[in-house]
Amino acid sequence: MTASHEESPGSALFEAIQRGELDAAVAQVQAEPALVHAREPALGSTPLIFAAHRGQLPVVAALLQAGADVHAREAASDTTALHWAAEMGIPAVAELLLANGAALEHRDRWFGLTPLGWSLVVRWAPQGHQDRPAVTRLLRAAGAREDIFTALPSGLGAIRAVAEADPGAVAQRMGFVSASMTALHLSVARGLKNSLTLLVELGADVHAHTDDGLTPLALALARGDAAQVELLRGLGAGEDVATALVTGDLATMAARLRDEPQPPALLAAWLALTAKNGRVEAIGPLLRGGAAVDARTRRLLGETTAEVTALHLAAREGHVAAVEALLAAGAAVDGLAGPGLPTPLHVAAGNGHVEVVRELLARGADVTAREAVYGATPLEWAEFNAQDEVAALLAGA
Repeated sequence: MTASHEESPGSALFEAIQRGELDAAVAQVQAEPALVHAREPALGSTPLIFAAHRGQLPVVAALLQAGADVHAREAASDTTALHWAAEMGIPAVAELLLANGAALEHRDRWFGLTPLGWSLVVRWAPQGHQDRPAVTRLLRAAGAREDIFTALPSGLGAIRAVAEADPGAVAQRMGFVSASMTALHLSVARGLKNSLTLLVELGADVHAHTDDGLTPLALALARGDAAQVELLRGLGAGEDVATALVTGDLATMAARLRDEPQPPALLAAWLALTAKNGRVEAIGPLLRGGAAVDARTRRLLGETTAEVTALHLAAREGHVAAVEALLAAGAAVDGLAGPGLPTPLHVAAGNGHVEVVRELLARGADVTAREAVYGATPLEWAEFNAQDEVAALLAGA
């Protein structure tokens, strides 16, 4: 984003890969094989991961021939090149990586899944997907093992087989980018109604909460899936604060918060979800029910993991009324940002939310704050993302 990263080792190679200049990228690798070990500063990614993600078979081949480590992991996500080839559905790249010994069972930090899970479950860049079923077949043919999440799309027999081999599988959680969902949550989120009864029979917890504070029933209610709602209630799922929140029943939510003390982590999750969705009418009841206005939850800001406040999320999504409500309740205007963390002003500026930026500036947001990943100010975030109106506003602040 800024000049501090422009001249890092290998920057020209990363830029060529990003621009799709395959011949130039191959030529650089052949001229300077040591470039295979370069790391992109912001994410700690490698040229091999960059090229695999973009399906650039000639570049992937050149990098491997020059000695690129097929097992190298991106620092930010702990993914390998095979994860990205699987997610994008690029059989030729996946096959080449497998031929060079790519690991089948490594789980990333974001979704907590193997490459097989990335080909079946993760939807990071669906607009670029090519042939994910073909990659799935390649991975299985190479010996990739099923887990409870990869079994879901395959049907009841696959689910039962995984659970019989590992009775604890139904309690396993995905990574934080998927809100730490269980298989039951994922089934609801993907509309896989046929798997719900079996998962509960196998021991899945109908009362489990995601990192967003949602039970399977709350997810079904949020989706408006009446059939799933009826089925889950029949399986023992009950109403709670989360179900009242997603249905907008604020009176019931407030009563439950008053009468049923809730763990701080759940209160923080509900406040974060409310802020992200701009549900300003629910902010007050949650705060009166014990939620801390500056409580942090773990999220991705872009592709950077950060512990953020509800104000960050409202600012990122451009929810002016929610921003105003949180600030009025005493939220720290800079999101209690420690050294190097992006502030709410950074995320509002980068997403072009002019009115949110105005509100934050009026409340004294620090226009000079620099985050650590790019070393950039809110103005530089706006400029990098071509948010001209916000940039002009910040330049004059």
